[in-house]
Amino acid sequence: MKNEKTLKQGMDLKRLVLCLQGKLWLLIILAIVGAVIGGVSYQIAKAMRMPIVYEGVSKLYISFAVDESGEVYQYYNGYTWNELLDADPIVEHVEVHLPKGYTREALIAATKGEIISDIRLLTVTVSGSTEKFVREIQQAVEKGLADYAADSEELRRIEVIRSIEPTRVYWDDRTVTACIIGGVVMAVITALVLAILYILDEAVYVPTDIEKKYGYKALGVMPRSQKGLQPYARELTANIRYVLGENRQFALLDMEGNSSLRSGELEKLLNAGENEYIGGDGEMGGLTWTLPKEEGAEKPENAYETLPLNEGAMTEEDLDQIRKLCGVILLVPFGTDKSRKVQRVLSLLKNQDCNVLGMIVSRADEDFLNKYYA
Repeated sequence: MKNEKTLKQGMDLKRLVLCLQGKLWLLIILAIVGAVIGGVSYQIAKAMRMPIVYEGVSKLYISFAVDESGEVYQYYNGYTWNELLDADPIVEHVEVHLPKGYTREALIAATKGEIISDIRLLTVTVSGSTEKFVREIQQAVEKGLADYAADSEELRRIEVIRSIEPTRVYWDDRTVTACIIGGVVMAVITALVLAILYILDEAVYVPTDIEKKYGYKALGVMPRSQKGLQPYARELTANIRYVLGENRQFALLDMEGNSSLRSGELEKLLNAGENEYIGGDGEMGGLTWTLPKEEGAEKPENAYETLPLNEGAMTEEDLDQIRKLCGVILLVPFGTDKSRKVQRVLSLLKNQDCNVLGMIVSRADEDFLNKYYA
């Protein structure tokens, strides 16, 4: 398990990238799913919550009258007209032209007036839920303003210079924005989840993980195939021979239960002669895990021998054998969380006074290692 010292050492960014690069496809797929969810959700919300609205626009020209001093009345502005359209006497003039069934409140709520630039040009906008409602209100407003101007001493007349038929107002389509937001949110959530899973991941990927997590010597790696093994095989052989010293027998405990297979592989590696090759590219030290010897060939004199043990099948006799030998080497699988089992086994070995010589990362991914140590 990760202890306080491990947490204080910080995060290995290269290890993080290599561990998560294989999950990029998941991030991309979930981001696409998030984009689809965002777009669909927006369309549903738009259909359910955004009401249908029609607008009719009237452009009117205002002719001002002349006051007693001969000056033109010019105190009408945008604010004034918006207030006038909602109050008497304009509302009274408009109501005269409204069909039956329309209320003053509906008229006021649907009408908006504004002076955009020239005070002589008035723009009236009528909004409503149906085209018929907007058209009838618009026509009533146009006629009512003409009547209001005829009765007003400040105005000579108000005439319609342009009347735009009611048209439906479509809301801005933000489907693309919704898709982008949905994709980004899902990608961020996925990235956070992957980061949390990485932090909680107790698996070993490189030898230094063994030293950080368990505090024992990391003797090296046993790759799962035959690519790029030259340095790893040499380092593993040198480390095992060093910790064994003059001893030639040791126990090999596999946390995955394949100790017989791993034992044979390791013995072939350790017992290879100085000028013998174990596969590879034909150059000295080009090592793999297949020794080109005939089946049944005798082992060299004073050969290394292992006692294969499996984590789930250890007996008191096995523990006694470990004590009689120089110690035991644990095989911890690459990328598989066996931390709790390893802790349990280490506690058992400690209680039984069994010497732990070190640990090996088994079935390691060569591509991962080569990229990590590049």
